[in-house]
Amino acid sequence: MIKMSRRTMLISGSTALMLPILESNVAAFGKLAASAPPIPKRLVFLPMGYGVNQANWFPSTQQEGTEYDLPPLLESFQDLKSDFSIIQNLSNRHKAGPHGGSTNWLTCGKTKGNHSVSCDQVAAEVLGRETRHSSLALAGGSSRVDGHGGYVSWGDDGKPVGLHRKMSSVYTNLFGSGIKTEEMQAKLSLEQSSLDAILGNAKRLNNQISSSDRQRVDEYFTSIRNIEKRLVKAQAWLNSPLPKAPYPKPSKLTGKEEIEVMLDMMRIAMQSDSTRVMTYMLPTQNILREIRTRLNPHRMSHQANGDIHQERDRMLAELVSDFVRKLKETKEADGSSLLDHSLVAYGSAIRSGHTQANGPTLLAGHGGGGLKQGQNIVFKKNTPLSNLWLSVLRHVGVNTEQFADSQRVITEMGFE
Repeated sequence: MIKMSRRTMLISGSTALMLPILESNVAAFGKLAASAPPIPKRLVFLPMGYGVNQANWFPSTQQEGTEYDLPPLLESFQDLKSDFSIIQNLSNRHKAGPHGGSTNWLTCGKTKGNHSVSCDQVAAEVLGRETRHSSLALAGGSSRVDGHGGYVSWGDDGKPVGLHRKMSSVYTNLFGSGIKTEEMQAKLSLEQSSLDAILGNAKRLNNQISSSDRQRVDEYFTSIRNIEKRLVKAQAWLNSPLPKAPYPKPSKLTGKEEIEVMLDMMRIAMQSDSTRVMTYMLPTQNILREIRTRLNPHRMSHQANGDIHQERDRMLAELVSDFVRKLKETKEADGSSLLDHSLVAYGSAIRSGHTQANGPTLLAGHGGGGLKQGQNIVFKKNTPLSNLWLSVLRHVGVNTEQFADSQRVITEMGFE
């Protein structure tokens, strides 16, 4: 396995990617450029576990609007102030429990029994139609340890969406494993045959069991059909070239470096239009390893005012602001940036300690235009978080009037 320094890896990641359509080429083609399809919109969700230090993460509620002071833990966003907004007093009516973390951050629904569909998966039904991957759900390790409660992304069947926990898995999905098309075709055909056999056996069993057991089998059918849908999509994209890998498969990265490279691969996925919807459960444990503390994420959460918690909050903010900054620096064909056409939601279902109201919420990006960024928005207490997800969904082209317990779109930011 080839090992590379983080600096070499990230520099190569910005230059060795399969080249996009360049601005000079667009001008040269004239009429072709004028008839080119619109630049797609993208969504990125970055949940963090176990909340934040509320005293130093939230701006003053007395400074609503654009003239506000960034709090100490968000100082790394200073040069990006016109590119994001902080939204206060958004809460989940259906609380996941103090240890449920981000479980229903994107569903805003009940957590007992089957979950309701998450916002990212609703968006993927629309934005994922034209991309190799409808969406990517990522984690940096054990999501329960990191304060996320297991999963964040939930399908319309109420089941968790397949989660990539290893960086190597994300790398392979984006850039391939290096095997030839014929070999991949054979592999997919074998998987399809196995699925067909399983479905055949399940259907025969369905005629021999009780009605209560049949419900369980129906749930099993749903899971199989979801796998089958992914196989069909993989078959459809089999002959389409993958983006060129910008660097060898990374290995043995830990702590802050691992998060940096994962975020950079997400940027590359956006730039190459491999997917337009991604969710990455930010790994608290990795940050604590970087800090070299003996505290685990849960013990840290009980010391929300402590130095370790604030150091974690600051480091996460630096990582996210750097990601947003790179999106702003990555140009599209018309000279605009990835950030101009993206929305990045960064937040948590928990505010401080185990308090489950007024979760920290930062929304960056311009989503294709029409938004009023650069604000500190303070709503009345217990305003539904689902209002934000409804607003985001409608802005990227999902035709819906309701999401979970939403009451309205956030017109204060220019959503319609």
